[in-house]
Amino acid sequence: NKKGFTLVEILVSMFIIITLTTLLLVNYHSTNSRAALITAAQKLASDIRLAQEYSLGSKEFNGQVPFGGWGVYFNISSPDSYIIFADQNAPLGNRGYDTGEQFKIINLSQGITIDSLTVFDSAYHSVNPLPIVFFPPDPTTYINSDGIYINAKITLKERTGNTTKTIEINSLGLVDVAD
Repeated sequence: NKKGFTLVEILVSMFIIITLTTLLLVNYHSTNSRAALITAAQKLASDIRLAQEYSLGSKEFNGQVPFGGWGVYFNISSPDSYIIFADQNAPLGNRGYDTGEQFKIINLSQGITIDSLTVFDSAYHSVNPLPIVFFPPDPTTYINSDGIYINAKITLKERTGNTTKTIEINSLGLVDVAD
């Protein structure tokens, strides 16, 4: 009697190892994609708060304090990026983004896009583009230039897993990352 493994036992063992490795790799990829989405949503919320802080602190842009404060501009036609801008229109700003007012263009992570932009007054409406401006000294929050909206939602989407994260901003300037 010689001790050893039969061909069937070796094949079964290899099948189990290959199956477990495949499941692990598939799960790793989706976990990695979800982590990238969460990171992008947190970064976006942080950048909105940064624009708010710039407005509160009267940060200068091109040597002067912006007349209309600081803001963040979103546009579905550029779903991979958004813009932090200084509202330079005199005397009180136009509460929107104009060419030449950009401070920084932020590119989203690979595979993450802006999926939708919605605002709320008495119901949710899709909008495009969506500027959110913080007007000093309070700062007053203007959602979509006219200030009649109570809440805005920016939804980010991860392309491969189709998972989403929503960033909510209300008229008081509170920013939250929702699930």
